[in-house]
Amino acid sequence: AFKNKGVQTLLDAVIDYMPSPLDVEPIKGVHPDTGEELVRPADDDAPFAALAFKIMTDPFVGQLSFFRVYSGVGIQPRARKNVLAALLKMHANKREEIKLVYSGDIAAAGGLKGTTTGDALCDIQAPALLETMEFPEPLSIFLLNQRLRKTRRRWVLLSVSFCLRTLHWGFGTDEETGQTILSGMGELH
Repeated sequence: AFKNKGVQTLLDAVIDYMPSPLDVEPIKGVHPDTGEELVRPADDDAPFAALAFKIMTDPFVGQLSFFRVYSGVGIQPRARKNVLAALLKMHANKREEIKLVYSGDIAAAGGLKGTTTGDALCDIQAPALLETMEFPEPLSIFLLNQRLRKTRRRWVLLSVSFCLRTLHWGFGTDEETGQTILSGMGELH
């Protein structure tokens, strides 16, 4: 929020007008091996299921995966293929290390290498592919004209890395001109 204006009003409106996580329908998904449809209610006793909605790089922790917990409690390292370096509750630019996350929580995890926006995080004994995030078509297209081959290679690597972290951005090359094309929702994204 710019200069902290309107933040409290917005948060009050969220509390007053938005439904509780317990009042919404359970999230749906499918079993990755059988294709069987699964339903995960917002319940701490259900198997753990979360969805990574943002990936960023932190200078102290490395790659941070922000996620929302739809069901279950915590991320147990024995139930993850990735090694969990830290489980964090984020407060603006501050972070607090926590031991558990509960159904309905939003948290960040460090050390989940290979995780991208839209990935499901779940208990390995009860795997589930959750509904994926859908993004609208890009509104802005930017052409990058790199004259030097070294600069072009660096731009390509940065663009691919950026697009993997933010799926609403697209990346490609114009075949006629050889220019790199970045497409997204606008200049602020």
